[in-house]
Amino acid sequence: MDIEISELLPHKGPAVLIDRILTNSPDSITVSARIARDHPFFVEGHGVPAWVGIEMMAQAIAAHAGLEGRREHREPRSGMLLGTRRYKTTTPWFAENSELEILAEREFGQNSGLAACNCKVFGNGATLATATIIIVEIDEEMKARQEQLR
Repeated sequence: MDIEISELLPHKGPAVLIDRILTNSPDSITVSARIARDHPFFVEGHGVPAWVGIEMMAQAIAAHAGLEGRREHREPRSGMLLGTRRYKTTTPWFAENSELEILAEREFGQNSGLAACNCKVFGNGATLATATIIIVEIDEEMKARQEQLR
């Protein structure tokens, strides 16, 4: 797909950890992320810590939601990562110069914006991390109610 990933996310600049969309369907998305020295979490001699995979998974989900928003002619909504279940990695680091693929498949979702996605990070033909990510999209009405409570 030839869409600038930052157009789909509420993130900007170095906070964007994924590079491009590889595949997209109604219930799943696969994105890529390159691990290079300019990555904001890069550690010389190691690469990027595998725990950063949680945020990459969440951004893949956000990109999927952003594409849905585009189809509905609306801006990307803000969202929150509520939690993760069973984040498991087979490596402590994502290696420098590796090209990762992040798959997010919707397990369930509700009109309220609450969803859970089964996610995987792949690199060099191997599964490097897996998790179930729980997110909530915040619509304008919910955002207004939160502001009133402050």
